[in-house]
Amino acid sequence: MIIFDTNAVNLLPPEGPRADIIRKLRQSGHHRIAVPWMVLEEMAAHQARLYPVKHQAVVNTLAKLRAFLPWDLESSLEPLNLERFLEHWREVYGEIFEVIETSNEAIRRGFQREAMALPPAKRADDHSVGGRDAAIWFSILEFLKQNPDEHVHFVTNNTSDFGDGTTYPFPMDEDVCGLEGRLTRLTDFNDVVSQFTKEVSGKDAEAAATELLRSPSVRAGVAQAARNLSTLSGFAGLGDGGALEEWYAWCEDPEVELLSVTEVTGHEIESDVWYTAKARWLLYGLAVDETETLAGNVASLWEIKILFSTRDDETPTLLASDEPASPDDGDESCMEVLKGLKKRFADVAAAAKRSLLTAPTPVERAVADHVAPSLAKLDLATSRLAQQAAAQQAALINGPVQRLARQMAAEQSKLINGPAQQLARKIAADQAKQFSGPAQLIARQIARQIAASLPKLDIATSLPKIDVPVVAYRPSVREQVVEEAPEAEPDKAQADGDNTSE
Repeated sequence: MIIFDTNAVNLLPPEGPRADIIRKLRQSGHHRIAVPWMVLEEMAAHQARLYPVKHQAVVNTLAKLRAFLPWDLESSLEPLNLERFLEHWREVYGEIFEVIETSNEAIRRGFQREAMALPPAKRADDHSVGGRDAAIWFSILEFLKQNPDEHVHFVTNNTSDFGDGTTYPFPMDEDVCGLEGRLTRLTDFNDVVSQFTKEVSGKDAEAAATELLRSPSVRAGVAQAARNLSTLSGFAGLGDGGALEEWYAWCEDPEVELLSVTEVTGHEIESDVWYTAKARWLLYGLAVDETETLAGNVASLWEIKILFSTRDDETPTLLASDEPASPDDGDESCMEVLKGLKKRFADVAAAAKRSLLTAPTPVERAVADHVAPSLAKLDLATSRLAQQAAAQQAALINGPVQRLARQMAAEQSKLINGPAQQLARKIAADQAKQFSGPAQLIARQIARQIAASLPKLDIATSLPKIDVPVVAYRPSVREQVVEEAPEAEPDKAQADGDNTSE
């Protein structure tokens, strides 16, 4: 366990290289990286220190402007919300560090030490200080006692209060009695890097990182992360016709391809190499607009900062990202990559069509006979028209008579359980097995469009030898074939040491 004092990570930029190394150490599983709760509160407080001052400066400026203008100023300023600001930084640092408890007992004992001006507290002029330092000290001791198998490396440059790590003043020597062999002191963050990691850099690191980022597992992780992109104002993209398109979310995981890798840093931790890098990706797939209507195929550029490893079982971690942007159609290399993505996407769609047309049972073959001619003409770019047709059709089949028919069908299904109905359920189960792979996700998208736009199929008349009542059979097929589609954080310079040991 590596435990940081505030002075070692004061004003830590969440997207800076030191935070990345901490993430690598934690993600490796070989080390635990923590701060006591008291340190977390100090870190948040130091970030919030200037917030009231800056807020008041804006209030004063607005007051001066109001006094100057001959009309009422319409601009307003949200109220000062210090707790919201503090909670933001607690969450940010809580993602980087594990937080160990500073118990009520540790706080009580810490301020008792301050009242007596005993180490790690001290006397300053005419008063005592250091109650928070003492609370941090007792937090570490409590952790050691509660975790007898852990060795703690305490990172602090406050040698005047916490000692040099080999000898301790009274009464700290009594506090640590029996725990000396399990407590090591490191001076600063560089000590952590040199002791627990080996830096990997240069062209070899960049080449290795690029190869890893192009691996199927990392590409799949990036596609899944991109699938979660959504906005209320719209992202920029490039449509298949070459025009700029505004899109709001992906229908499914988009196809992804790596364009460039920059700012690669690697650290070897216990034989595993962990990298952080900025990667620029090209995304391509079916997207929806602000009304959740299909907007056709869209291509977008997405630059992200990502943490990944040479370990095969490790999922890449997205650390930060820019908003997707439209590709430059004058960039020949980018357009060539986009051409390959389009082909890959078309191949997946073709596989989905073939899967839909593969009909091992008589009833499924009958469905395919009805659907095949339309599949041959189906163009994904026209899906908006198909969805509009579906909406119109839905308006026509939800009247009183149809509702009555559905109610009668529900009642009838409770009464009928003959051989024909058992056969229908078996057909539905067989159909479900055909719709579980990645290609089948798009197959379901295609099927929705087809089912909404084709004339009603009369399966019962296509199969005269199989006596399957339409009201009992048709809902099962629609439930399997026409499913609902899945619903689709400034790097400041490090402060020289706003040392919190007071």
